Amino acid sequence: MVKKSLGRQKVEMMKMGKDSNLQVTFSKRRTGLFKKASELCTLCGAEIAIVVFSPGKKVFYLGHPELGKVINRYLSRSLIGTLQLI
Repeated sequence: MVKKSLGRQKVEMMKMGKDSNLQVTFSKRRTGLFKKASELCTLCGAEIAIVVFSPGKKVFYLGHPELGKVINRYLSRSLIGTLQLI
């Protein structure tokens, strides 16, 4: 059997040079990240907050059940943990 293509190639992890390629890659990976986070919430009942700043300085976020509630919960636990160490 003859292989017709090289298949999936490993992508070197480094910042892209072209702004147009950077924006397209960001959009695709952001969508994939949010999809995986949603699946984690659905399958495991996890509470998730994700905030992402794009190369174009736009803000994208995902929160389940709500972004504000999850962040407030995290901040209050961080403060409590810090206070307990003192």
